[in-house]
Amino acid sequence: MLISEAFNMYKNDYMRMRRQSPRTEETHDYVSKNLSAFFKNKTIESLTIEDIRRWVECINKTRSSNTVRGYIIKLRRVLAYCQSRGIAVVDVDLVPVPQRADANPTFLTEEEVSRMISSAPNLRAKFVISLLYSSGIRLAEFTSLNRDQIYQRKFTVTGKGGKVRLCFIDSRTEKLMEQYLEARKDRSNALVVSFQSQERMTRTNVELLVKNAARRAGIVKHVTPHTLRHSYATNFLRNNGNMRYLSAMMGHRSLDTTMMYAHVVDNDLEEQYKKYHST
Repeated sequence: MLISEAFNMYKNDYMRMRRQSPRTEETHDYVSKNLSAFFKNKTIESLTIEDIRRWVECINKTRSSNTVRGYIIKLRRVLAYCQSRGIAVVDVDLVPVPQRADANPTFLTEEEVSRMISSAPNLRAKFVISLLYSSGIRLAEFTSLNRDQIYQRKFTVTGKGGKVRLCFIDSRTEKLMEQYLEARKDRSNALVVSFQSQERMTRTNVELLVKNAARRAGIVKHVTPHTLRHSYATNFLRNNGNMRYLSAMMGHRSLDTTMMYAHVVDNDLEEQYKKYHST
């Protein structure tokens, strides 16, 4: 069985039955294409541990350590699935998974987010930025929202692994949403639409909107929709929010994932030390 065929088998027989997100499928397909190109799409049965080491060494030159880690995990899952189907592939236990590197996510301050919203060129852009920041939802979750989905500042989304969770928005976002929807003339069910097509905004549209708003606000950091999610989490902890509640609101499977924002707590501890420690 060719490498590409093995990846397609896993996607069709397993991933889609688990209803994994389009983003997860997209990454899976990328790893499949990358591996297939690197090994000229030879059979997965002929793939050796030495081959995999060469591939990992190659992608390590152009990808972050956590991205490489994710690619290796996806390969391991395909290999394990092949083994379960009786296909003779390299033992998955011989393919080690590197430890996750400590993350130090980029985030914006409340003042920077307010500047972005104020500097945004139109009502739609202001609403998009405010919603992403006040709710902390992922980009894929945002683009799937419908206009009747948010009620009394609450709504639900289906996140990774088909997990449904409750999300919230603040009063500023609610006001911007009401103004934006009142100004809309189209009949699309989508919460936010493209100016040109009047269809649901794409991921690329939203990414460009956020990038341009940051540039207008004079922010030199690399700002993406996910930066606003990081900023939401940072703001919550800075205001003494509970880590476990934050984990639930962000849709993390494990509290360990939420712990990437512990740097906020560490910074606050340092400030408290400086303020109250005497010599």
